[in-house]
Amino acid sequence: MRTLILISVIVLNLISCQTSEKIEDIVVIGGGLMGSSTAWELSKYGQNVLLLEQQDSIYTFGSSFGEARISRSLGPKEDIFSFLQQTSVKETQSLIEFLNEGEIKALHSMEDVYRTSPVTYIYSQSQLKDVENLLDGQLDKYEYASNKEEAVEKFGMKISDTTLIIREYKEYTGTLNPKMLIKKLHQGIRKSGNRINYNQKVTSLKKEDGAYKIGISDTKTGKNKTILSKKVVAAAGPYNGTLVKDVAPYFSNLISPKRLFLSFLKIKSEKYDMLTSDQKNRLISSYPVAYLNSEIFYSMIEKFDSDQRPLLKVGGHFLRADIQDLDEVWAMKLTDQEIQWSKENTVDYLKKLDLPIIASDLEYVTGYSCVYSLTKSEVPYVSNIVKNKMDIDSSFVLVGGMSGIGAKGSLAYGLIAADLMLDKKNDSFMYQKTKSALGFQRLMKEIQNIDKQNTNTNNGYK
Repeated sequence: MRTLILISVIVLNLISCQTSEKIEDIVVIGGGLMGSSTAWELSKYGQNVLLLEQQDSIYTFGSSFGEARISRSLGPKEDIFSFLQQTSVKETQSLIEFLNEGEIKALHSMEDVYRTSPVTYIYSQSQLKDVENLLDGQLDKYEYASNKEEAVEKFGMKISDTTLIIREYKEYTGTLNPKMLIKKLHQGIRKSGNRINYNQKVTSLKKEDGAYKIGISDTKTGKNKTILSKKVVAAAGPYNGTLVKDVAPYFSNLISPKRLFLSFLKIKSEKYDMLTSDQKNRLISSYPVAYLNSEIFYSMIEKFDSDQRPLLKVGGHFLRADIQDLDEVWAMKLTDQEIQWSKENTVDYLKKLDLPIIASDLEYVTGYSCVYSLTKSEVPYVSNIVKNKMDIDSSFVLVGGMSGIGAKGSLAYGLIAADLMLDKKNDSFMYQKTKSALGFQRLMKEIQNIDKQNTNTNNGYK
């Protein structure tokens, strides 16, 4: 009898251990801009959230790495990307207010995140209809030079007869600092009582018995563990496809990671110091810039050095290359051709600004490889995933496919993801339009297109 009682106690203890295993309410995978924004928005709603990030608290690589991204609002009527930028600004203000609550003096400000400055857009005459559509009924403040005489008069710029210039002026357009924004988002998440676990690489993700089973490897200790969660947000950037392969395998066909290069250039100190105050002011007030040609040359001021000389960040939005190894791509050095492209395009722009700078006056400081996660339409996803080939899985949201346009609207993407996860309603027209463009119905159509293509291929069609 005593043996039977002992066995019964052991069995009950085992059952108790199994049933008392903690199940997280919501796990957000990815602590970059998208994941941090989503975790903050969920925290703001009072949810219990665990944020997992495979890097340490200080980023050393990734799409959220660095100190400057273009933040621009200018868009045509009912433009979803303008809405995303403006909504993100409002949500950032809410974050700043929350962080300052209970403080004797304000420790946080919008200027910590945003550097307001004019944004310059360069078009060619062949894009005149696009420009007219952009400016029709435009509410944001701007100036427009439709010919070279106006460009000299308004901006002090020297352009050709086939060039058009628009300059946007709006509070919190210019650049934003992703490094600082992530830091403040993490502070907001913690102040809400939620957790962030760094150095946690998710190695597996499956759904079993109604819960998500998440395998994790500690990148510092090498120890492995498994946690359970009722709900999951996948915001792992280019790693999303591999991450969700067992719960939403179609994303590996819908999102394609591509490498891009970023150069950092300085005007050599002896040359920069020779510029007049007017020339320096013209240079600084003319960044960031987006040259909307076939490559989309873009450039911005990453930061200023101790002598207040600007470090120029340069890239080409459509200069994309295939990736052999996603873990190794971040460390790839720029080629001589990529550095040369950066210098040539920078000199071309400085020439338009009527500044006496030639290629030999530019110093290549550093560069790094970045990864864009591309969708076919270049429009990101913020969507529940599909289960049983047609139903919404309300317990899982994926945020991805940012195509290099995520930073300026990061908190808006996070807001929509949080609303989807919690089934919150927002009936405003632009919110609904944006949600539809990013969301489930579009995802369903694109999955169906994949199925059709696979069917045609299997039937011998090309």
